[in-house]
Amino acid sequence: MDNKARWVGMAAVTAVGLCVLTCAGVGLAIRYAPDLLLWTQQRSSLKVGSPAPDFTLGSLDGQTVLLSQFKGHPVLLTFAASWCPACRAEAPELQSLHQRQPELTILLVDSNEQDDVVRGFAGEFGMTHPVLLDRDGRISDRYRIFAIPTTFFIDSQGIIRGLIIDGVTPGLLAEKLPLIGVNP
Repeated sequence: MDNKARWVGMAAVTAVGLCVLTCAGVGLAIRYAPDLLLWTQQRSSLKVGSPAPDFTLGSLDGQTVLLSQFKGHPVLLTFAASWCPACRAEAPELQSLHQRQPELTILLVDSNEQDDVVRGFAGEFGMTHPVLLDRDGRISDRYRIFAIPTTFFIDSQGIIRGLIIDGVTPGLLAEKLPLIGVNP
């Protein structure tokens, strides 16, 4: 067998081997992805039923905002960024919710982005709810954010009653808002 035929044979065997390994990997990922997501969520974010850690952050409009100042009111706390496609997709829904549900406090925390970038993001979507600046990512770390958007549903006593690690949709809001006493 000449050198060219040997290389063609080795390339074919390698290609078939890679295809088999890839298919096996995809099959395993499909089979175990829901379990892996649940495992990650259980270990990475604050737990439903635990108190929401208090924090103080500056807002885009120059105010100082403490989470505890909203005690007595339900709060939807979302961690987002201007570059995140899911965050951009949920922004109009959150703004609409803010307008429809004045009893609900919506706070958007943006981490590690320049103020002018965040201001452009908020302006693009006409955000009138508070947009908070977590300039050093300290609050995101405290809340154990590993993916954005992540949204916490906090009741009037400051207890986390729901959590979404994904973009919010009208269906998810209809499921989670009643947990904090808000009718969607």
